[in-house]
Amino acid sequence: MKVELLVICDAATNYQGRLNVLGVFEGVAAPKEPIVRDRCSIVTRMRFSNEESGAHSLVIRLRNKKGIQLMPEMKSKFTVKVPSNRKSIAVNMVLNINKLKISEFGEHEIALFLNDVFHSSIPLTVARSVRNRMRGAMDN
Repeated sequence: MKVELLVICDAATNYQGRLNVLGVFEGVAAPKEPIVRDRCSIVTRMRFSNEESGAHSLVIRLRNKKGIQLMPEMKSKFTVKVPSNRKSIAVNMVLNINKLKISEFGEHEIALFLNDVFHSSIPLTVARSVRNRMRGAMDN
């Protein structure tokens, strides 16, 4: 399995195998803890070969530098079936989150595990916003 995409974004849909991703970001900022984001999505696109057909389990974890989880892990079970006339197939996953609450500032990571094996991660910066400045890309 190859991870082709792993992002956190404002919103996403998977419509008939077409992945639509809106507002990819790598950090959020707020004046105080906890930081609450009303809605966002974690999106992954994974490519599976013929030999990898079958049942799989996906786990996404948001954790701090010490490896402590900052929210309950997100889980999904799915089955991959590669058509006989293809060498591989892409599987899209959109994991929607309502009221994402992060209790501490810092450099965190979103980690992807497939079948209990770590495969990929992306950073998520959670910063304190500065007063009296224009709203920036990381501000909630």
